[in-house]
Amino acid sequence: MKYLRLRAIALSGLMGALVSYQTLAEPATFDAPLKVAMPIMDDDPDNGIEHPLVEYVRYWGETNNLDIEIQRLPFKRSIRHAESGLADFHFPLLKSPEIDERVLPFDYSTTRITTVNFVTYTRDGEPLDLSRPEDFRIATLAGHAKLFPFLVNEEHSIEGSLMKLKSGRIDAYIFADSGGDPALIEAGLTGIHRELYRTYDVHAVLPKGGKGGEIDQLLTRIMAGIVPAELPLAWQPQPYVDWQVHDDEIPRVVQK
Repeated sequence: MKYLRLRAIALSGLMGALVSYQTLAEPATFDAPLKVAMPIMDDDPDNGIEHPLVEYVRYWGETNNLDIEIQRLPFKRSIRHAESGLADFHFPLLKSPEIDERVLPFDYSTTRITTVNFVTYTRDGEPLDLSRPEDFRIATLAGHAKLFPFLVNEEHSIEGSLMKLKSGRIDAYIFADSGGDPALIEAGLTGIHRELYRTYDVHAVLPKGGKGGEIDQLLTRIMAGIVPAELPLAWQPQPYVDWQVHDDEIPRVVQK
């Protein structure tokens, strides 16, 4: 059930636009096998069930005649593979304006691959005052705390965090709508308010000094062929919709 939900909404790292079914006017070419590091996500690759983002990258190869080798690794190790050159790039990673890119041990790709909406979940009638974040207990999913300019605790379960929010053990949970919204609906929680925190760009991670290089140019050419409107709904980048749990109609992409 959880995997089916992921296929429908395409989560960070979870979640976004895939390559168009059209062939690029200028095919992206690369002589050697393209080594792509991707994090282990909520799928079952040993049994042929892959996360939509993995299918996304494989499709790049199919539509551009590229030989792509995907390495599935724990998230931090996946990024380190890109940093060290053991992979040509890691995908995906959010790009935060709160982070000084000059001090990072890697480069972001020039081209944006997709976007993801981060939503602040709070209890009805108890809004989060971000002018005083120190007065609140705020949580996010593990690995995302550096996205915020204030203290945020990292937790390992989206549904568990939303349950803690409902019970009053935390005051706010901030995470991608593509992960938080389906968990909210599936858990049947009420009395939870949604509000957009920020829409982040999602990029690939290149070895330091790789921006503008061969791999970066290859990614730019691939993404130039994307026509999001022609893709299945689940693969299209989704604009933020300010729906609430008590609304009569919930966006179709969330229901799935």
